[in-house]
Amino acid sequence: MIKHLIKGGMVIDPSQELLGIYDILIEGDRIKRVEEDIFEPEAEIIDATGLIVAPGFVDLHVHFRDPGQTYKEDILSGSKSAVAGGFTTVVCMPNTEPPIDSPETAEYIRAKANCWGLCNVLPAGTITKGRKGEELADFWALKEAGCVAFTDDGAPVMDSDIMKKALELSAQLGVPIMNHCEDDRVAVGAVNEGEISALIGLSSRPPEAEDVLNARDCVLSYYTGGHVHIQHLTTALGVDIVRHFKDKGARITCEVNPNHLLFTEGELLKSGGNARVNPPLRKEEDREALRRALSDGTIDCIATDHAPHAVFEKGSVEAALPGIIGLQTALPIMLELVSREYLSLIKLVELMSTNPAKVIGVEGGTLKEGSPADVVIFDLKKEWVLNEETNFSKSKNTPLWNRTLTGKVMYTIKGGKVVYKD
Repeated sequence: MIKHLIKGGMVIDPSQELLGIYDILIEGDRIKRVEEDIFEPEAEIIDATGLIVAPGFVDLHVHFRDPGQTYKEDILSGSKSAVAGGFTTVVCMPNTEPPIDSPETAEYIRAKANCWGLCNVLPAGTITKGRKGEELADFWALKEAGCVAFTDDGAPVMDSDIMKKALELSAQLGVPIMNHCEDDRVAVGAVNEGEISALIGLSSRPPEAEDVLNARDCVLSYYTGGHVHIQHLTTALGVDIVRHFKDKGARITCEVNPNHLLFTEGELLKSGGNARVNPPLRKEEDREALRRALSDGTIDCIATDHAPHAVFEKGSVEAALPGIIGLQTALPIMLELVSREYLSLIKLVELMSTNPAKVIGVEGGTLKEGSPADVVIFDLKKEWVLNEETNFSKSKNTPLWNRTLTGKVMYTIKGGKVVYKD
């Protein structure tokens, strides 16, 4: 049996309220021991002195474009990006071609990911057949095929009766319903409504388009008892809505994208189409509200919404397809917020690992003895540049391209196997 001994790192595990210098012994695919100064002569040593050791990150929102658009990304390239960013589990969105509305497509994704064995790639099934918003998909069959959530991501469920029925089913199945909250009858443009949209003369996606669906889904969760997960929250009022209904006992979780924590709408003037994303980058007051909500329990998870597009699809702001890659940049963005004291390191790990695993009910997010040996080891201070040499995605649509970033994953271990080493 292969053994690894991680020596001398600062271990952070919110699931055990663990914060200190410890060794971690891995035997096979499981955590065997977490103690001070472990001696195991048969183990391969990983020197983590001066580094942070945490449970592998879990991302509830990625687009690997497989099947159907593999010129942008595929399961192998997406998995390589994931482990380079410290993620050992990711959830693939179902806006593929064909969409994940059948057990066969879900099984295809799982089989292909298992073939490469870099990280856990878990499918999210559609809420409705064909993501058309008209008829519920077969939740039971999709769950049996390995789907851990249901969403029509990118195609908001506008029919409130369908969303209500989906949430009622989710209560029975114990699987969250994730919704892209933007009323597409109001969000018809490319950018946030405000000074920037007026300056560049583009139609807008105003914050109320997000807030009205966010509020509706929170209300439906409150009445049905179903678990709704609000995807990529971006507005100050949206934070208040989620907080209000959580306080009333509704079963609500939510995520925020690191790009919405780092950038405001002004980035469009610098990065053009590479800064276009749905929901759009918002105003400073929205960004500040999101940042302030990181520590008080309102925001449950960091999710990258990793959305690769080819260069020819990201030209002008108006013509660009929405989306930004994010698997390799999430950690440095979040560490910048740690340095600005918006959150602690242990809260960062909770948001990127422990909580996301809980939302979808999978093993992970912990370094407890006997748990899967999914581990990330990172350097808080190492500087690096995301460029052609360091990027593992097939795409490079990010405002952070060729910029110096601080904070680097040094090792990612999945199931006891080193799957990435810097």
